Amino acid sequence: MTQDLQDKIDRLEAHVAEQERVLQDMSEVMAKQWSNLDALTAKVNRLLDRLRVLEAESEVPDTAPPPHY
Repeated sequence: MTQDLQDKIDRLEAHVAEQERVLQDMSEVMAKQWSNLDALTAKVNRLLDRLRVLEAESEVPDTAPPPHY
C-alpha cells in the first residue's frame, strides 16, 4: 500500500472516530432533554390537577341576580 493511500485511510478513520464521538455526545444531550421534558410534563400535570381542584372548590352557584337589578 502506498503512503498516499495509507494517509487517506488514516484521515477517514479519524473522521469516522470524530463522527462517532459527535453522535455519542448528541445522544447524551437528547437523553437529558427527554428526562427534563418528562419531569416538566409531570409538573404541568400536577399543576393542572391542583388547578382543577381549586376551581372545583371555588365554584359558587350563581343564584343571586346581578347587582344592577
